[in-house]
Amino acid sequence: MNINKVTVFGAGIWGSVIAQHMAKKGFAVSLWEYNEQLLNVLKTIGRHPNIPNFKLHDNIRLTGSVAQAVADTDLIIFVISSKAIRSFCREQLKPLLDGKVIPVVSASKGIEDKTFKTICEVIEEELPQLAGKTLAFSGPSFALEVAQNVPTKIMLAGPDKALVQKVADAMNGDPIIVVPAEDRRGVEYGGGIKNVLAIGCGVIDGIGDGANTKAALITQALQEMNDVLVSQGGQGGTVYSLAGFGDAILTGMSAISRNRRLGEKLGAGLSLEEAKKQVGTIAEGVNSVQSVYDIARKNNLHTPILDAIWQIVCQGQQPHVLLHAMGFVNRGNK
Repeated sequence: MNINKVTVFGAGIWGSVIAQHMAKKGFAVSLWEYNEQLLNVLKTIGRHPNIPNFKLHDNIRLTGSVAQAVADTDLIIFVISSKAIRSFCREQLKPLLDGKVIPVVSASKGIEDKTFKTICEVIEEELPQLAGKTLAFSGPSFALEVAQNVPTKIMLAGPDKALVQKVADAMNGDPIIVVPAEDRRGVEYGGGIKNVLAIGCGVIDGIGDGANTKAALITQALQEMNDVLVSQGGQGGTVYSLAGFGDAILTGMSAISRNRRLGEKLGAGLSLEEAKKQVGTIAEGVNSVQSVYDIARKNNLHTPILDAIWQIVCQGQQPHVLLHAMGFVNRGNK
């Protein structure tokens, strides 16, 4: 399999940065975006409005047509909202592919409500010819830092070793080191659960407690992450990988994390809807909170931290319930 043309679905910040990365490596890139306003801005000024000093590479072709985006492509990369992927695959991509096998990379993170399926599993369910050909791309990767050429390492996981290595070689290059892995399910669950944990870290910030408390939170929550991940068929060691612990540190401790910022708003007493409005961009952790909670209950897991985050996000409970879950039983709402 030779990779010459790459299709990136989603021209948000991360999607545009991935497209830019692949274009710089010499690939012809089709960057698709559904939002006409954003697409027109990109076409008009050749820069991304939300990424400082970011001029789109000449190898990138912008389009709002799915058909144009996938024509003659050799690799598809998903960077759209996890909640939209099933309908997108079923309604738009399936008729166009018509059974054709094109390797897919999912850079979207999340766990589907009720089914508990990962994004790769959702894609393969809607496009069954891609069974085993869908790879998970997850790790510590703030898009704005990658756009500024700040180096990072990201895991690429899938069951087909040869395919994983082939795609990893295509994607690998400064500033991204791509680390091949086999535990796709563990990598995806790690990527989904760490977003939930990041919301919890933000709640601590919003309450007004500091780094000490957040470090304790992450340490305690890692075991809960591991238990959920293993209950869903992931490998135990994956929680300590780039897609688990590495990503959790990044999103839980950094001021620019969308999930952490949303948690901070909740910790300060805002409702979920108010917090979402103030954050502005999609915080994928919100989409995973209910699923992670349901998985824990289904498997009778002891997950006080994840349960407390669910209570705050989904039940509107006061933020101090998270402190109580950590054992700080005498701490009230500041």
